[in-house]
Amino acid sequence: MTSFEFDRNNVLTVKNLNLNIGNKSLLKNLSFEILKKKITVIMGPNGSGKSLCLKLIAGLLKPTSGSVIFNYKPLIGYVPQNVVFLRRNVYQNLTYSLKINSLSKNIIQRRVLEIIDICNISHLFEISARKLSVGQQQLIAILRALIMKPKLLLLDEPCSNLDPYFTKIIEDILKQAKKDGMKIILVTHDLNQAKRLSDDIVFIHKGNICEHTQKKEFFIKPLSQQAKDYIKGRLIK
Repeated sequence: MTSFEFDRNNVLTVKNLNLNIGNKSLLKNLSFEILKKKITVIMGPNGSGKSLCLKLIAGLLKPTSGSVIFNYKPLIGYVPQNVVFLRRNVYQNLTYSLKINSLSKNIIQRRVLEIIDICNISHLFEISARKLSVGQQQLIAILRALIMKPKLLLLDEPCSNLDPYFTKIIEDILKQAKKDGMKIILVTHDLNQAKRLSDDIVFIHKGNICEHTQKKEFFIKPLSQQAKDYIKGRLIK
């Protein structure tokens, strides 16, 4: 269930969120608040429920119980771990959502120029999006989300399996988006990336939130034993 509640300090509140599939309890009574103009990292071992939590926030899954409460109805951008492209070139993929939302040609052109200003990808426009490298595809997927001007951007492992070159490009884009006032929620298993990007960290293990704290506190003085073990590389699932 998604509801709307006014709160000047928070973008959203996750309240008593549970997700069961069959007889399995995958997420268990999750509750946390997400502040404006921050990068929140959702972190935890493989299979902990990070991606499921992100999909519930995006409205792509319906919780068994509980709610995601927004302080306003935001335009949400969502970039999954495994991106999907139309059988079209990069320009057509980039502008498809603008066209189906009936934006004028002038607005579309202006949005494209804004994207080029963020990262000049004009040399890729005529290439089939499905023929790009993994790094290029991930970059285009993020720019495709940004071209819609979302207030809330959700990303699931955006730099997984990318080389340092594309990782830096994407991280720089996200840092600038934050400076421009965008709220970002990012799933990653990369501790170093979390150190570089996050303001606060939600740590999930086996469907439970073990802690939600500021980055400095999480890495210097984690509260839960699970977080301590994860930081030291002793907790993998």
